Amino acid sequence: MSGQTQHCKRGPKGIRLCLSLMIGACLLLEAALVSPLSAAPLLRHEAPAVAVDDGRYDVALGFFERLFKRRSRKKEEEKTKRTKKPVRRAGPVKPVISTVSKDPDAAVIAVFGDEFGQDIAWGLKDAFSQVPDVKVEIHAKPSSGILYNSSRNVLKDPEALFDSKPFSFAVVMVGLNDRIKMPAKKDEEGAQIYPAYDFKTDGWVRSYGREIDRLRLAFALQDRPVFWVGLPPVGSKKLSTDLRYLNDLVASRLTERGERFIDVWDAFADEEGNFSYRGPDLTGQDRRLRQGNAIRFNKAGRRKLAFFVEKLVVRALSQSVAEDVLPDNLASADEAALREGRGASRDIFVLRKPPLDSDKLVKPVSLAQPSDAANKGAPVTPSSLSVPQMRVDNFSWSDSR
Repeated sequence: MSGQTQHCKRGPKGIRLCLSLMIGACLLLEAALVSPLSAAPLLRHEAPAVAVDDGRYDVALGFFERLFKRRSRKKEEEKTKRTKKPVRRAGPVKPVISTVSKDPDAAVIAVFGDEFGQDIAWGLKDAFSQVPDVKVEIHAKPSSGILYNSSRNVLKDPEALFDSKPFSFAVVMVGLNDRIKMPAKKDEEGAQIYPAYDFKTDGWVRSYGREIDRLRLAFALQDRPVFWVGLPPVGSKKLSTDLRYLNDLVASRLTERGERFIDVWDAFADEEGNFSYRGPDLTGQDRRLRQGNAIRFNKAGRRKLAFFVEKLVVRALSQSVAEDVLPDNLASADEAALREGRGASRDIFVLRKPPLDSDKLVKPVSLAQPSDAANKGAPVTPSSLSVPQMRVDNFSWSDSR
């Protein structure tokens, strides 16, 4: 065998010789397994007898299968694991919203935040889809927050975006991912400014308040309206408790400084203030508003969520006017404020169009003249007519003089 092994190790000739020896060994093994009873009839021309199956053929066959095709079950399972593609969780599908062409000078609603910020942004985009002079830019990123700073989180340094992406209104809805430990903060030299704090501790509250002020001041420098939207209830009771805690913290921080906080909790809760999948939509019909994960909103829910900001934007835009309808002798600062939708902040209100159609106003010719002679020549006022209070053609104030 040592000589055969040496021949097998020598180049092509040795390989051919090795194969020949293996084939010969196979033929000899097969001949040895044949029963003598099966070979005898061939010499005596008798009917062949049935060979007894003693299992030797199966043993030999198994030997060659193990010799040439042996693969352990463990290796097969490892190969299956390597070739099997990992299962990925399906994320929220970006809705397809058809919009009209937007004007070059259209007002821009910039939306910042996390998953909830994304939902309200999609709802606003749907709300203003057919309005050419309002467009929505989405800067909200999932898995981000005020504290949970991913690499794509705009709120980490919003000033870097403001120069390249100017806006008319800002919407902030964030906090879902901020229920984490407040990381320690260090200065440029590595010295610790304050340590890390656990969620809801006094140190955490103080640090989170500083982060809110950081964002608040960054938006204030842009001199644009900012709508900070509160968080809604979710399916998990523990998570809902944490989100309501954040709402109270942010609301108190903003309102004590005279800034707006939009509370939407009750709009998506049941009578007890708890999470509910369903609720009235904008038409008052009872519909499902939340997705199956009991966190995100579906189309009807996004549209309802956006309504709370939409009505404020429309109200602000009704105070911004074109140049041809600006009042005379208006200060330049007030004129700029009206054009940019900041009339309310300067107590200036100019409507683009009257609130009612002109044919619904009381016309002078419709005033009935008094029939009795005693009242002839008396001034006629429309106070006796059915005119709503505080309307421009309601002169009931003249009767009290």
